[in-house]
Amino acid sequence: MTQAPAPLRGALVGFGRVAEDAHLPAFRASPGFVVAAVVEADPRRRKAAAAALPGARLYASLAELAADGPGLDFVDIATPPWLHAPLAKEALEAGLHVLCEKPLALREADLDALAAAAEAGGRALVCVHNWKKAPLLAKLKELLDAGAVGDLRYAEWQVLRTEPAKDAGGGWRTDPARSGGGIVMDHGWHAFYLLCWLLGRRPTSASALLAPAARSEEEATVLAGFGALSAVVHLSWRAPRRGHRGEFRGSRGAVEVQDDALVVRLADGSESRFVFAEPLSKGSAHPEWFRGTLADFADAVRDPRARAAALEEARDAMRLVELCYASAPARGARRRAKAP
Repeated sequence: MTQAPAPLRGALVGFGRVAEDAHLPAFRASPGFVVAAVVEADPRRRKAAAAALPGARLYASLAELAADGPGLDFVDIATPPWLHAPLAKEALEAGLHVLCEKPLALREADLDALAAAAEAGGRALVCVHNWKKAPLLAKLKELLDAGAVGDLRYAEWQVLRTEPAKDAGGGWRTDPARSGGGIVMDHGWHAFYLLCWLLGRRPTSASALLAPAARSEEEATVLAGFGALSAVVHLSWRAPRRGHRGEFRGSRGAVEVQDDALVVRLADGSESRFVFAEPLSKGSAHPEWFRGTLADFADAVRDPRARAAALEEARDAMRLVELCYASAPARGARRRAKAP
């Protein structure tokens, strides 16, 4: 009988809302992981971490943790975005595997440097692409892969919000110096890795219309190319209500994505409907989705092929973000940008 691998021991880096409400519940439900430490600069949040994890070691910085040498395998970075790349680099150089909230970096060059460090040290570098674990989207992937609507030709994806999500870091989502951008960097990253995964293709081009201006945008309409297939993505923090919708058209019909359902309509007039208990737009924590991401992270730690695939997916999301901003600079001028 094959013995189960030893649990991976790690540290939460950043103990804000996403760590407390999404990451920690998922770790508790995953026997393959042990959270042995927490790194948090804010004394108030360290106190909250101590209450939530009585047996964990507490540190004010990643440097303190590394100096203590508690025998960890990984870090899970759940800080605001401007800290992701520097902390990931520090962890990789300390010999730790890295799981990190999106965006993995704010600039493509920074992601390249992280990838080089991960590859040099033989460590996993995985971005939290948790939306792939939503039951509705997993079913959509199953349908598309099975050819339910034939050969794919076109896709649409919309994410509608009435305002940016609240954060505990003093409104960093609307501060480009700390967030790296507006809704394209925030929700766009999710939309882009989802499209690459759902379509099974890598991006080849993208252009965007952003309002009011690039890296401060509250609304974005993106045209992305995936070879001969095109996709339109609309993202808004100005919508009258929260929601998601989409459509994936193929040679035999289309799948309509509603907030809590998938509707398959074929050219022969037949229709199938799949209804889900929870809408995609309900809440923002989704610990059950993060638990699925932990399984992928464990695979990446142990399998170089899974490690490379995770890194490629993050590169594609980062590339589409960069192309959007390159095509619509701060003064609003538009030009076409193509991937190499």
